[in-house]
Amino acid sequence: MFRAFRHELLKLRRPTMLLGSFGTMSALALLGVVITITRAGTGRADVTLASLSQPDGFAVMMQRGTELLGIVALGVVAIAVAQDYSTGMLRSMLMREPRRLRLLAGKLAADLLYATAAAVVALAVAFVVALAIGPAKGVDTSQWLHAGLLTTAAQFGAEALVALGFGVFGAVLAIVLRNPATAVIVGVAWSLPVETLLGRVWSGLEQWLPVHQLGVIADRGQGATLSTALLLAAGFAGAAIIASGALFRRADVLA
Repeated sequence: MFRAFRHELLKLRRPTMLLGSFGTMSALALLGVVITITRAGTGRADVTLASLSQPDGFAVMMQRGTELLGIVALGVVAIAVAQDYSTGMLRSMLMREPRRLRLLAGKLAADLLYATAAAVVALAVAFVVALAIGPAKGVDTSQWLHAGLLTTAAQFGAEALVALGFGVFGAVLAIVLRNPATAVIVGVAWSLPVETLLGRVWSGLEQWLPVHQLGVIADRGQGATLSTALLLAAGFAGAAIIASGALFRRADVLA
């Protein structure tokens, strides 16, 4: 398992993967900071400079971008897993490590850790930039590091959980579909319009679907709502990992 973990991390260190994960997420997080602060300064947005100056100002600023970073994490993991099918690398790896579940565990551990780390680093970059440019735009950021420190830390934790959840979703799609592009397209399609449409067709269904749970976690829901979302998200992730592990163990690898 450790050998598979180390090999996967070496593969993820390629410049294209670093740019597509850490670079893309950091750019999106920075764009969210700039747009939110700029719109707040115009007075035409639903957030104001006064609200951003509250202890939870940074968390409010990043809530909308948390799910977007999660979707990028989905793509990163889906591509990393499915590439091994399309390039024939997986077959070579199975010749060296025929214990499939151990191989899968090592690969997924590395992929999920990598995607989650990329999302958290992106949030950290956005936080530093927001601290730097906020005061010049009229945002008092001093409370973020004092009364709002726990809230800010909670937003980082929420980002890590959301990225992890989307990463599991991407891994499952990659194992089922075995094609990077198809896995990413299906994952994005489900995450954005499909769940919403299902919720409109069947009233009340959306609140039980997986991406909705990640949205509640991203918004740092309170009390029973957050607890339910965490339990359902963990249940979906556990079931998905078990199902994909069973498929990975039994399916033929021909390429």
